[in-house]
Amino acid sequence: MKVTKDQAAANKEAILTAASRLYREKGIDGIGIGELSRSVGLTHGGFYGQFPGGKEQLASEAVTRTFESNIQDWQDAKSIPELIKGYLTQGHLDNWTEGCPIPALGADVARAGGTVSNSFTKGVERLIETLMALVEGESDEEKYQESLRILSSIAGAMLIARALDNPELSGQFLQSVISAWPAAPEKEGLAVKPRSEDEN
Repeated sequence: MKVTKDQAAANKEAILTAASRLYREKGIDGIGIGELSRSVGLTHGGFYGQFPGGKEQLASEAVTRTFESNIQDWQDAKSIPELIKGYLTQGHLDNWTEGCPIPALGADVARAGGTVSNSFTKGVERLIETLMALVEGESDEEKYQESLRILSSIAGAMLIARALDNPELSGQFLQSVISAWPAAPEKEGLAVKPRSEDEN
């Protein structure tokens, strides 16, 4: 029976959703097309109907998908300290399948290269843009450099913390970065207080 356009779109969406989670959990080379297809009830033929470019096309599109939810979360943050504290949590440390793709997939993408690396690069660039809207700086260049420092610090800390078998040390890595960007003083607290009648 011929697959309708709507069903084909739904099949592709199901594969991308599964791949974006399973790649972060098992790595791009840790799960094959057959297993991915079966996880959403499709055959090999059904897979290639949606991804004629094969696994590279799937990996490229799945990497893009993994960034989308993270970018939305970052855009919802009201400040850099809020974003950092929300990123460097035990929940994120334990949750590979829904967490940031940078510590989860960075090494795999470096080995894969090609269109997969291109998708990863675009995702990182979008995260940098999101950070730039939150950081302080007198110029775009200052904001850009600060955004690079923040992104490399939090993603690096998460990657190292996940690799350790010492929970206390893992926590120390996360906390060290949180402490490096303490909450800024409340602007209201820095404002000039209204003068009292006695001061007039």
